[in-house]
Amino acid sequence: MKQSRNPGYGVAARLAAASADIALSLSLALVASALVIFMASQALAQDSGSDNWQFKLGAGLGIAPDYEGSEDYDIVPLPNLAVQKGHRYGELLGTKIESNLINHPNWRLGPSANFRSGYNDVSDKRVDNLTDRGSSFELGLSGGYVFEFDQLLFSDASIELGLEFLHDVSSGHEGWLLTPSVTYAAPISDSWSLSTGVETTYASGNYMSHYFSINSSDAANSGLDNFDADADFKDFALNVGAGYEISRRWDLSLLTQYKLMLGDAEDSPVVDDQGEEHQFFGGFVISYTWGK
Repeated sequence: MKQSRNPGYGVAARLAAASADIALSLSLALVASALVIFMASQALAQDSGSDNWQFKLGAGLGIAPDYEGSEDYDIVPLPNLAVQKGHRYGELLGTKIESNLINHPNWRLGPSANFRSGYNDVSDKRVDNLTDRGSSFELGLSGGYVFEFDQLLFSDASIELGLEFLHDVSSGHEGWLLTPSVTYAAPISDSWSLSTGVETTYASGNYMSHYFSINSSDAANSGLDNFDADADFKDFALNVGAGYEISRRWDLSLLTQYKLMLGDAEDSPVVDDQGEEHQFFGGFVISYTWGK
């Protein structure tokens, strides 16, 4: 049976958590800037300069579960910083960085990074009482291949097969994640574009244990049942996004995701008893682009 929430959960704690997210996003922006410098050196070394540099700066808000598998939601900042030259690009969105360093119309490969929150200052007091469940900073690679079509529901459509590998480098969960994905994208009018796709994530035993296992000490502190989570597919997600060109330089992006928790992640007491296997995310970003 699910336990009732603490109605007196402090606003100050929420504001502190939001401030920490903003500070971390700014730190990631510095990392993204370093990535931009690297990309610039590569581009200048290999290109004649026929492609223009494009820069994007934006910000928005989203609503997301306050931990993976939670039924409580928080408002989160969505900073956006991107640079592109030809087919190369680097982008920070929220707390995630993705990039492509291959100047090819179809192949994609580049470093990626992500900040993943822990169970500190979450609404559910039993989950909040779990020990050693801090945040993690992950680094890795993402890549894929883009198939282009003159006509597939809409003209100028594409399907991208992607794969991302991330590994914790911060002594957080000390594990890794592998995420294959398929994404369809197309312009649907002069102003609107659409993208939709599916992905699933396989997580290592260290990751699953960090976020979903309950040992004897945790059970005593939280009142949750003992549980041993092993390496497993932890979720399946459906992503839908839309872009609207407000003007030549201003754009609006709408982002949504439905995620279904799977396997030992779904069966863990932090999800099965205290949380919810159906997870939702929604947000928007308004951005300004120059150089195009």
